[in-house]
Amino acid sequence: MGRNLANTSLTLDSSDRSSRAATRLYLPAVTGPAVDLYSAAFVARYSRGSDGHRAPLLEPGVCGVVPADEERTIRLLAIDDRAYDRFRTVVPTARQGIANVFDTASRCDDFMRGQPDWTAERPVAAMVCGDIQAVPAVTLPDELVLRAVRLTSEAPDAIPLEDAAAVAIASDPGMTGTADEFAAHLRGLPTSVRLFAAVDERGVVRATSGCDVFGDYARVFFVNTEPGWRRRGVGGAMTVEALRAAASAGARQAFLDATGDGASVYTRLGFEVAGQLTRYSRAA
Repeated sequence: MGRNLANTSLTLDSSDRSSRAATRLYLPAVTGPAVDLYSAAFVARYSRGSDGHRAPLLEPGVCGVVPADEERTIRLLAIDDRAYDRFRTVVPTARQGIANVFDTASRCDDFMRGQPDWTAERPVAAMVCGDIQAVPAVTLPDELVLRAVRLTSEAPDAIPLEDAAAVAIASDPGMTGTADEFAAHLRGLPTSVRLFAAVDERGVVRATSGCDVFGDYARVFFVNTEPGWRRRGVGGAMTVEALRAAASAGARQAFLDATGDGASVYTRLGFEVAGQLTRYSRAA
């Protein structure tokens, strides 16, 4: 299902999609295997725990999960414009869901932008790691200590979820809403999710990361570093900690969506680019 997208750079918008302001991000060439890995992980993520209400979708140019009954929730990934007919059929009848569209699916992208009930997020670089065990070791600065976040962990030294969420909000200008709202979202994630925080000597959270494991695959997310602690290897170290936790839970490969600021961190750890994509979402 992959295709060779031999680009040496990606353009990531630094603001809303309607803005033409963009940042040129130079990345390694995109390869078909990277697209295949990202697609397989996407399907695995949304197919887990299926109880007959969702059906995996694997077609030329598109993959994901579609409702098998009246649930009308979709999770779709458009790889190229062979997905167009499927998008045109499924999206208008969906009550809620997400639709990720690679920039190689321009007709699908135009179609999604024309759907009034769907909201576009800023473009990101879809990235994959084919072998978690091959990721180099990166350690936190001596001034920081790793702690679990109180999502599923009840350890005495676990960090309150609201504290970690506040760092994410402060670190990412693209995020909207309050720390409490974001914490409520995080609480709704699957129980397989693990979140981490790096704290200073006063116990103040300075960085975060997280992972979610489903079979052989892991999703890395929630990687944030306070501006004052950047360029010290903190983001890379927090990503490695998330990958270590994923490996201990059985994952062998990983994927993530990177902003312009984070992509260079992940490439240094061995992640490859699958392509640039825009995520569209619709709430019920």
